Amino acid sequence: MEKRENVNDRPVVLIADDNRVIIKLLGEVLSKEGYRVAEVHDGKAVLSSIPSLQPDLILLDVDMPKMSGFEVCRKLKQDPRSADIPVLFVTSRNDKKDILAGFAAGGQDYVVKPSTRAELLARVQTHLALRRAQQKLKASEARYRELSLRDDLTDFYNTRYLYQTLQGQLDMHRSRPLSVIFMDIDDFKRVVDTYGHLNGSRTIAELADVVRCVLPDGCYGVSYGGDEFVIVLPGHDHDQGMQVAEQIRKAIESTSFLTLMDFAIHITVSCGVATFPQDAQTLTELLASADHALFEIKKQGKNAVGSFL
Repeated sequence: MEKRENVNDRPVVLIADDNRVIIKLLGEVLSKEGYRVAEVHDGKAVLSSIPSLQPDLILLDVDMPKMSGFEVCRKLKQDPRSADIPVLFVTSRNDKKDILAGFAAGGQDYVVKPSTRAELLARVQTHLALRRAQQKLKASEARYRELSLRDDLTDFYNTRYLYQTLQGQLDMHRSRPLSVIFMDIDDFKRVVDTYGHLNGSRTIAELADVVRCVLPDGCYGVSYGGDEFVIVLPGHDHDQGMQVAEQIRKAIESTSFLTLMDFAIHITVSCGVATFPQDAQTLTELLASADHALFEIKKQGKNAVGSFL
């Protein structure tokens, strides 16, 4: 069955010209090619329409009331919300200095009126294709950056992300509490020795899913290495951090792991909690305090939650 095209997937072209005849002619040409067309009649209207319209391309006249096309283009390129939208000047000005001024203002192309239908469409198609390619590239770059900060096994953040971002959070919000949980799987070596390394890795991945279901909004897990994890709880004071740690401990204790492998094993975790600024003033001190709390819990018998005091 042939897939129908979604009208909302068609590119939006904004035509900005104070000459309504020109707007009508350009609009008819573009509409017949399947583009969605919007129109404004002065420079200020271009800028005000961007947030709601979010056009894929702007055809911009130079000589317009209230603000020239060159000035409009400069403002578009200065605003992060519109800087990437390609601008094609469509104007009767054909002096070399005007053409150069258009490119200097940030325009991607310059079409002198009257232009042929074929020329206009070719330039529109070219710059829309370039925009699509740039958007795909940016999305890929963002995805690769995200992947570089994630642990493959758990999809938690990795230690690179932890050390790159958490100190900045502490510095920016000196008066807001932030708790961290240092968490360790109890006797994990026994799981690996009994069920093998592959099932040990599966257990860790399943544990991460359990933790994700418990975590409050805005909080996240970090795979610290092997069977150790750091849970970051922005905005959580000491008591709240302890509560979340206990919820995580109980959730893990009550879960059967490796059921898809025809096993039903049970594991427990120990958690050490430390809170900024109560227990530490820097990231290094905060993690060390939580690690110390975890060490004390391990000495006392495991499967429990403790705090740095």
